[in-house]
Amino acid sequence: MSFRHLLLPVAPDQPLGDAFQEVLQIADSQSAKVTLVSVIEKLDELKEIARYSSKVMGLLDEATKTSRQTLEGHVQLLKAKYPKITFSVLVRLGIPFVEIIKAADELQASMIVIDTHRQNKTEACQRGSTTRHLMRKSALPIWSSNSHQSPISRVAVAVDVSSEEQLAFNEKILSLALEVCASTGAELTLLHAWHVDLKGFFRKWGNYRDLDIDLISKEMRLDRAERLKSLLAQHTDSPVRQQIKLLEGDAKEAIPRMVKEKSIDMVIMGSQSRSGIAGFLMGNTAESMLDKLTCSVLTLKPDAFHSPVLDQK
Repeated sequence: MSFRHLLLPVAPDQPLGDAFQEVLQIADSQSAKVTLVSVIEKLDELKEIARYSSKVMGLLDEATKTSRQTLEGHVQLLKAKYPKITFSVLVRLGIPFVEIIKAADELQASMIVIDTHRQNKTEACQRGSTTRHLMRKSALPIWSSNSHQSPISRVAVAVDVSSEEQLAFNEKILSLALEVCASTGAELTLLHAWHVDLKGFFRKWGNYRDLDIDLISKEMRLDRAERLKSLLAQHTDSPVRQQIKLLEGDAKEAIPRMVKEKSIDMVIMGSQSRSGIAGFLMGNTAESMLDKLTCSVLTLKPDAFHSPVLDQK
């Protein structure tokens, strides 16, 4: 189960609010485990300052104690609302995204859920550096929650059906999306954006007429549509309401525009690098869409992905 053990990073002095309401409701329905974790950034300057003040080294101990008490206070409130969840707390020292990934691995968590909207962000769609690092470098699904949205009722699932090599990954994305929709009662829209971006090349070097290019575009569109239908065909018995949306245009622009127009509450998409620097980049399409999406976003990696952070142990 994708929700069997959730890791919820909570920054020091961060109010929980309703940021995790949807995902905690799913966790409660599945009697899952949830671990709240806070990471205190251990500053190198403390070592130098400690030479001039004997009190400094005790500051981290005090910060750790206070952070744990804060998390335990959150847990007491959450237990009343989600009685079927088994809660625990964890406080670590270090670089936030590194410690979160390591903690998730040690706890064998199934998903990391982080609050997107923070008070220091000027726009709702801004995602902080910790969230981006997690999306790039964690092998686990990352649920980036927007606490200022309504309950999830519309989910868009963006897949790349341009190549058969993506089939297994697309099936993984769709499977998780169906799980989310079944748990929230949301409608699922399976979408793919495509366009022929070599029209100028064809005209200049291939002597293609507009009619020839239009025929190529039509065949490409039909092929992509069939692949989408085939992907959903395996889930006809699912209780989730499903539909297909084929968008013409650059995915970086077409998908965010459709999400806004249709008031989508969550986008679920794959995150993988084709840059040759495995583990360090999300993939240009996913990365470029992040700041254009004001809704919650759930990203996941292919099964073969391994976090570079865990190699640093």
